[in-house]
Amino acid sequence: MKLIDRYIANTVVSGTLIALLVVVGLDVFFNVIDQIESLGKGGYTMTTMLQYVALTTPQSLYELFPMAALLGCLMGMGALAANSELTAMRASGVSIWRIVRSVMQVGVLMLVVAVFVGEVIAPVAEQYGQHLRVAATDRGVSFLGSRGLWVRDDTRFINARRVLDQSSLADLTVYEFDDASRLKEATHATHALFREGRWTLHGVRQSAFSDVGVTVSHAETLAWPSLLTPDLLGIVMLKPKNMSATDIDQLVDYLDENGLDTRQYRFAFWGRFMTPISSLVMLFISVPFVFSSLRSVSAGQRIFIGVMVGFGFYILSQVASQMGQVYGLPPLAAMLVPNTIFVLLGIHAIRRL
Repeated sequence: MKLIDRYIANTVVSGTLIALLVVVGLDVFFNVIDQIESLGKGGYTMTTMLQYVALTTPQSLYELFPMAALLGCLMGMGALAANSELTAMRASGVSIWRIVRSVMQVGVLMLVVAVFVGEVIAPVAEQYGQHLRVAATDRGVSFLGSRGLWVRDDTRFINARRVLDQSSLADLTVYEFDDASRLKEATHATHALFREGRWTLHGVRQSAFSDVGVTVSHAETLAWPSLLTPDLLGIVMLKPKNMSATDIDQLVDYLDENGLDTRQYRFAFWGRFMTPISSLVMLFISVPFVFSSLRSVSAGQRIFIGVMVGFGFYILSQVASQMGQVYGLPPLAAMLVPNTIFVLLGIHAIRRL
């Protein structure tokens, strides 16, 4: 049985790698086309663009892994079925469920690598890529990383430790200097919201520096005129789906402590766990296809069926997530619905075999 396990593992892994190369290659191609219009803006050269695309590729690899796993398994196992190798396995006493177990075992091993890429490499690379692109296009952003967002706004230097969304900043500090480059005022706010064309700071503490000393004042809210716009923040911020589960969890704790809305981030948090689960579901449902309708079809037809199943699953996942946010459903329950439906369909299809 170990020989069969290794043979199936080699087949699934090789098929998945080929499928991953194709789907990620297409994503990179369209990403390059999308970035071409920004060439020549500031210091955004061809070299910088290719670096940016390369840095955002790990996130694409992680997001597209479930689709690649489905296509790879359909191609690899479909080839075994077409060559009657699966029939020979069953004739020797290997059950369909035993073959499913072999597929799932290699799927778990592939997921270890995929999760490492998605949770460790992709968020850091994505963040650095965004910083590289914004700095090259001369957007006025000097740093976006572990110390947050740094922006120069005339005589002010703004540091936002957390960019919640395009119109919301948290743990914000504004340093204002005079004409002689001496620190004149430092303003700290727990969070800032952009409404009706202007920023409003909340939980404000101001420290004014002068020759006679430091004067500290507090305010619940404070209007803040700034050239910093939500459009700029939309360029530099990391979307919740591109953050690691650890970072999202820390952000949710911060939002809870300050009474801010956490719904979007809770769904993003559980979404990080859904990608590995979805990959296993895709591998699972590919097996009944191989044993039924895919024995005598061409490779092109297998790819078409795989793409249709993958898109169906993706659309159902997006609908479940959006409906869960709209109707206030528990994030885990809402996001498990598509996986549960496809697992039940897979079990039913295998039993019919």
